[in-house]
Amino acid sequence: MADMLDEIREGEALPATGTAHGHVRLKDGRLARIAYAYEDDPTAGARLHQQAEAFRHLAPAGRTPRLHEVIEPRPGLPGGALIVDFIEGRAPRLPDELDAMADTLARLHSLPLPGAGARIPHQNNPFRTTLDVVEEGVRRFLDKAVADPGARAEIVEELELMRTMAKTLVDRPQPLSIALADTHPGNFIVDRAGIAWFVDLEKVHVGSPAIDLAHATLPTSTVWHPDVGKVLSLAEVEGFYESYLKRIGKIRAAELQPWLQPMRRLTWLRTTMFMARWKVQTEAPRDPSDPSQWSDAGLSPAMRDHLRSRIALSFKRETIRAIRAEWL
Repeated sequence: MADMLDEIREGEALPATGTAHGHVRLKDGRLARIAYAYEDDPTAGARLHQQAEAFRHLAPAGRTPRLHEVIEPRPGLPGGALIVDFIEGRAPRLPDELDAMADTLARLHSLPLPGAGARIPHQNNPFRTTLDVVEEGVRRFLDKAVADPGARAEIVEELELMRTMAKTLVDRPQPLSIALADTHPGNFIVDRAGIAWFVDLEKVHVGSPAIDLAHATLPTSTVWHPDVGKVLSLAEVEGFYESYLKRIGKIRAAELQPWLQPMRRLTWLRTTMFMARWKVQTEAPRDPSDPSQWSDAGLSPAMRDHLRSRIALSFKRETIRAIRAEWL
């Protein structure tokens, strides 16, 4: 194990793009995914092994990096690490490579569900679960993150509409699949063969595939990574959904169709509250009592500035109205 830690120290640190993990390319060409955690975080090991199980479960689809080794949390590496294949490629070019992303999502969503006792979380009711996540985000972060009362009012109005919708939808059976949860285009890598690899498996769960479709194409997602930065037209979004639905077969497509718009609207609220949490927690002093507090300390100044500007833009009232115009 000491040898692997030495290999990580001697590897090439790649630019950090998020608050959950960093990457080091090892001399043998593999990639070490360094999970971020505070020292003595009692939950770090469970998170690491949950992510490792996701890599193993998704491997048969041939669209995620192969897992080689799990490095347990330890002093100097409090979150542990996963050693995986390095995927040579780049971020997707939108809209040209939306089909490649749709193909990858269809393949991953078609995998069998994990068996009983699996570490991968299971949502029996993704609509209710996602709405609860949004409610918590609104309660904890909205007022602190969004200064403009008009923008806050737009968000609250959408939340009220989702609460009303929940009265009729929450008890209906919802189609489930493996869901990835963080499918913004920056988490895909397109190789020379045009295959879109999905590389961020920290949030994999059993849930709604409609969330992944929404997250891949909402403006809050497509401008998040600096190498993507494209707002899709409604026609481009519709083309992506059609491409995906053709790949999963008529029966599954018909089951999923009624959930596409409700989950898209909920996913927009969820991503907006994600950004509210990012803004509040990364700007706040370190709270030793909260091991789940996010930090952007590992980001380069340029990446930090980019993400903060994207968040500020997403909280503008005119931005919110333009997004909501799609369904209102």
